Amino acid sequence: MAKTQENWRDVIADRLRERNKNESARFAEIIHYNNRLFDTAAKLRQENLDLKIDKKIRDSVNVTGTGVSGTGFGTNVAAITNAQIQTLEKKVLTQQEELTELHKRKGEHSQMVINLNQKLTDLQRLLIEKERLLAEKSALCVSLKEELDELKASHVTIKDESLASQLRANTAEDMLRSVQDENTKLLNLLMEYKSRDAEIMNKENDKFVKEKKARIESELERAIRDIPGPSSLGPDLDRFDVDGLPEGVEFKFDAHDGEINAVRWSPVERIVATGGADRKVKLWDVGKGVEQRGVLVGSNQGINSVEFDTTGSMILAASNDSASRMWSVVDHRLRVSVEHAL
Repeated sequence: MAKTQENWRDVIADRLRERNKNESARFAEIIHYNNRLFDTAAKLRQENLDLKIDKKIRDSVNVTGTGVSGTGFGTNVAAITNAQIQTLEKKVLTQQEELTELHKRKGEHSQMVINLNQKLTDLQRLLIEKERLLAEKSALCVSLKEELDELKASHVTIKDESLASQLRANTAEDMLRSVQDENTKLLNLLMEYKSRDAEIMNKENDKFVKEKKARIESELERAIRDIPGPSSLGPDLDRFDVDGLPEGVEFKFDAHDGEINAVRWSPVERIVATGGADRKVKLWDVGKGVEQRGVLVGSNQGINSVEFDTTGSMILAASNDSASRMWSVVDHRLRVSVEHAL
């Protein structure tokens, strides 16, 4: 950096010397004429002084000659002196004109020198300003080069980090694909296990239904054997006009699409609720024949059991999906649904 500054300073100094030489060469003739003018002026002043002395001498001689030699000699000397004086006067006039011209040229040259000096001063001031700007630009250039070097280093660092990030991203994508594949396998395995669990649950439900059906049939058989007579059946069988055990079927109707797993009487009305494998609970009015009062839906599996509350306004049902649901008898809307964990 120091070597570079010395080089441009030497270049500027050489250019200044060259320009000074060129400018001085332009005024060499003016300086020569100016010196010549001074020499001529000094010579003319000397000649003028000599002429004045000579004139005084001639005047004194002329006066003396007139007194001593007479009229003839004085006339000749006066004629010679007058001729010389006229010649000298012409010469003086010529010299004065030349001196005036030289003074005029001197004034012009002096004004030119002043203008050129002013121009040189302006140029020097401009040169100083340019040098200052050049120094500022040089410093700015050095600063920009340093910043450029830093940016290049930062660019290399960022590029390396970008490559490392890209490699990490590729690795992460590979790991993600691997995890997704493993997740897919696990999901497939889970679905397979769920399918097996569903099959096992269905088998257990079928077994439970069969066992319950057999148990109900056994309980019905024991109940029939334990009934003593018609009076123990209560007032609910008055409308059937029987004096003992039923001897035939009063009503027979298709209640569900499939098996019927549960039947319950309403405690306040002559309404029968049935639940079957078709996932529905149906209400039947058996007061005057058999008339369907409503269908209660919302179960995901077959119905196992049904039960009215003491007021007969709500009905509860349990299903094979390990859930219990409660409906309103009046508007047949599902009110509560509870799933039980296995």
